[in-house]
Amino acid sequence: MDYLSAMQLGIIASDWLVLNSVSNVEKAVKALHGYNRIDCFLDNDDAGRRTFQRLHECFGEKVIDRSSLYADHKDLNEFLLSKNAGNNVITTKR
Repeated sequence: MDYLSAMQLGIIASDWLVLNSVSNVEKAVKALHGYNRIDCFLDNDDAGRRTFQRLHECFGEKVIDRSSLYADHKDLNEFLLSKNAGNNVITTKR
């Protein structure tokens, strides 16, 4: 959902890597070699912070934590939902 939220917010990147679970961080480490910049949109929780730290250990300053963009929210999707609160109207035809 965070990937779709990023698209909705206009966060554009040429390549995306969706972890689906932070338990896949070691697979991500293998896949991210060769990139000059790695923007992370991880959850604002302990698991997200640990994942960022692991990526930072491997790639140093190439890794950028973007979670401050949605600091008051659990994740990017929750941030998007809060921005759109009240804007969604469901109509039904009878």
